[in-house]
Amino acid sequence: MTHLIEDQQGGYSIIEVMISLAIFAIGILSVATLQIAATNGNTTARKCSEASEIAQGQIESLMAMPYANVADDTFLTADGYTLQCIIVNQRDMDGDGDKDIMEVQVIVNDASGKKRADIRFRKTTDF
Repeated sequence: MTHLIEDQQGGYSIIEVMISLAIFAIGILSVATLQIAATNGNTTARKCSEASEIAQGQIESLMAMPYANVADDTFLTADGYTLQCIIVNQRDMDGDGDKDIMEVQVIVNDASGKKRADIRFRKTTDF
């Protein structure tokens, strides 16, 4: 009696393993790309938040300042942001010849020169 011995080895072929590794590598690269994009987005959001906070602080300072002392100004903050205050418009609201209201623009640029905040507000004369 002759018995045929069947070769029943289990496991995966080298091609199956290589295809699995290629699919896994594509997935890992996708996750890495997503992580980089998320980090860049968070950095941009942080810079915009910092710039808005700096602009708001400058607006509060200008609002507390006497009307006659408000002037165009540009300076560098300790964080490397450039803060620029510009009087855009002044108007006489009551017809007495004096400027009663001014529109002031506060611009904050980061160290690379990219505009991160641009806020306008109105200041009236001191009564």
